[in-house]
Parts: sequence; structure tokens; C-alpha cells
Amino acid sequence: MGNDKKLLVIDDEAVIRRVVEIKFKKRGYQVIMARDGQEGLNVIKTQHPDVVITDINMPKLDGKRLCEQTNDLKKERPFLTIVMTCQIDSDDHNWIKEMRDTEFMEKPFSPSKLLECVDRYFHIKR
Repeated sequence: MGNDKKLLVIDDEAVIRRVVEIKFKKRGYQVIMARDGQEGLNVIKTQHPDVVITDINMPKLDGKRLCEQTNDLKKERPFLTIVMTCQIDSDDHNWIKEMRDTEFMEKPFSPSKLLECVDRYFHIKR
């Protein structure tokens, strides 16, 4: 199945990036990976992904600051952001709700549920 959707995975854990890459490539998504938030921000600005999956706790630029810096970009070019982390407090839930086109998923995560979330955003029925 061909798919023109581009997905960016930002996580400092290589195994997380690889699991997401395998799942989405099997469904035809183009997958780009970044090791930290700063690298991810550069990819967002230059390669314009349709979906960004990011961890919160990362070196150089954490997921919260990444979301804050990309929120205004979504006014002109909407894209889905999925924020993932192991532990989340009520303050994190609050700022995530305030971001445009942003969802939360707790780690450990189900790759199938992650794919369902992305498909729902694009209204794809499987």
C-alpha cells in the first residue's frame, strides 16, 4: 500500500525509534528519525512531516519545549504530534491539551495503538 505521509520519530532511545519505524514502514509511511529534540525541530522545519512522535524527556530540547516551538507552525501547516513518556503529571496533561493537534500516549506503548491514533487523525479505516 502506497502512502505519501511522512512520519518523524524523535526519541533518544534507539530501540523505541526502531520499533516505531518498523511498524509504520510496514504500513507504507515514510519514516524519518531524530535522536533529540533539537535535531527533530530541524527536521520539522526542513522536511515538513505529517506526524511527529516525540518523547518528553530528551537531551538538548525536551518534548514540551519542542511542542511549544512548533505549535505556531501548525497554524499554517497542520500536523499531528504524539507525545510519549513513562511518567506524566497533571501539569503535563494540561499543556498537552493546549497544543494544537497533539495527543498523549503513555510508555510502554502499543505500536498498534500508536498506528490507530495516526490513522484516526488521517481518517484511515483499516
